[in-house]
Parts: sequence; C-alpha cells; structure tokens
Amino acid sequence: MSPEGDHLVELDILGQTYQVKVHGSYEWAQKVGQLVDETMRTIAKETRLNETTKIAILAALNLADRLVAMQEQHDAAAEEVRDASRQIAKVLEEALR
Repeated sequence: MSPEGDHLVELDILGQTYQVKVHGSYEWAQKVGQLVDETMRTIAKETRLNETTKIAILAALNLADRLVAMQEQHDAAAEEVRDASRQIAKVLEEALR
C-alpha cells in the first residue's frame, strides 16, 4: 500500500471494525488504531463500563490529556533550545569582538 495519499484502512477498535480514510501509511494508521483500541479497552476494564460512547469519550479525554501534556513538554523544550541558542549567539558575538 502506498505510504502517501488517501486510502481506506480497516481498524479493529473494541471489537468493531471501522473503515477509515487515512492520509499516510497503513502502518501509521494501524499504530494509531491500536493506541485507541488499547486505551478504550483499558478504560472499559478499569471502569467496568459497557456503553461504547462513554468509553470513547473517556478515551478521547485520556488521549487529549496526554496530547496536551506532550505539547506543553514540547513547548518547554523548544523554549530551552531558544534560550540556549541565544546564549550561544551572545557568547559567539562577544568572542568575535
């Protein structure tokens, strides 16, 4: 299957098969689907919920929480890189004087 372009991929999530239009590789789509499936199964097991919609909402909140945390970590790391770059530039400017 082509790694680029839109195509349909079948994903098994919580015992249901979904055909999903994806842009990118089959492997990436499977990895994403597996993460969603694992998250939903964990939530279903831990909460003993049977209602798929509630499980899906809790999974979405869980994944969104993880995403926001990672974005904040990324932003903090990017700021550290910018600070380090400014310090290096300052040291280089002083050394070239």
